[in-house]
Amino acid sequence: MGVSVLYSAIPPDSPLYACLQREKALSILVVSLFPYGCGIFRFFEIEPEEINEILEYVIETHQETFGSELETDRIIAELRSELRLTRQAYPGIKDRTASLEKSSAEIEKRLSQELSRRKFANADEIVEKLMFGDQTLAPTLLSTDESLGLISRKLVSEGARIFRQIDPETLFARNEWYLDDFERWRNLYLSAAEKNEEILVGIA
Repeated sequence: MGVSVLYSAIPPDSPLYACLQREKALSILVVSLFPYGCGIFRFFEIEPEEINEILEYVIETHQETFGSELETDRIIAELRSELRLTRQAYPGIKDRTASLEKSSAEIEKRLSQELSRRKFANADEIVEKLMFGDQTLAPTLLSTDESLGLISRKLVSEGARIFRQIDPETLFARNEWYLDDFERWRNLYLSAAEKNEEILVGIA
């Protein structure tokens, strides 16, 4: 069945993106909150009680990074502000998401087979990068295991080019569950490529 893989577009020219490359506490917050609320741009739309529980757990787990209560409040306020400003500056960013709910292994297998059939060199490697990213978020601040995967603008563009050649219904004939997941994932690549965005990747 495979793991659940979560995707959310992020504009690489946004102030939020720049902050994530230089502020470790902010990056850790984004990585930790990523699995909740249908993408990071919707996190603060979930129930306030749930938001508080999640934040308390994250802060307790990374106490050495967040420091004092005052500093922690400042970091959370900064994230809220940056997310709001990014949503205003990049309309629809909160909806440019996808998830492969325990369908990633089957989708990875079928897509690799299709690219091999089309004589793509290194088909398995290409598909693995399309699924899990070719970079990581804030590599100078976070180790690979505590970070999120990142699909670079170049790979988003390459992925969109590949997906335009593939008919989802042929690839997943008579399997609606995989087809729905694949189509949402494919559409995310197409819209992110059109808007010159990168894609964050998390595994739940």
